[in-house]
Amino acid sequence: MVAVAVTTAVLALMFCAGGIVAVVIGAKHAANEVTEALPTPGVTGGVGQPAVGATPSPVPSVAGVARTMSVGDTLVIDDNGGTVEITVTKFRTATKPCKSYGLKPDEGLFVIADVTVAVTKGTGSANPLFFQWVAADGTETNAVTGAFSGCGKPIPAGNDLAAGSRRTGSVVFDVHDTSGMLEYQHRFATAGFWRP
Repeated sequence: MVAVAVTTAVLALMFCAGGIVAVVIGAKHAANEVTEALPTPGVTGGVGQPAVGATPSPVPSVAGVARTMSVGDTLVIDDNGGTVEITVTKFRTATKPCKSYGLKPDEGLFVIADVTVAVTKGTGSANPLFFQWVAADGTETNAVTGAFSGCGKPIPAGNDLAAGSRRTGSVVFDVHDTSGMLEYQHRFATAGFWRP
């Protein structure tokens, strides 16, 4: 009797686990389909060729591949909601916390980027998690761990920001060295990047 109960419980758990795996795989597949179905916004900024579908103006991408921009260059993102301009104004580094309450860098160095996000038309969003650091070996790091460094003033996040809104602050990354780039993601795709 006990063996039958244990066997039944094990089989029930296996069926539940299989169902959960199927749901997760299905959800991931559906998310990929939705992301692929989204229209590609025109992305402008820096010096280069017009993006596919954008009005002729300087852009950091050619055929959908983002190019490196210089510090001070403004990345302009036009989509259905509005126009957002992202400017990286300065890079600096720190090998220790910038405030007494900050955590030390686990990887040895904080790279601090001062950025401005401005909505110039319609509505837009600002979020430090739209930025990531891509090391020379391709390793990607988000700004979550750097937020505890005490370095810079964190850029405030916001959704549905109206035209005229401006968010200024810093994104901080815990990295090995400065041989990488700061990447800005729009709709989960690289829109532009800057090197220190």
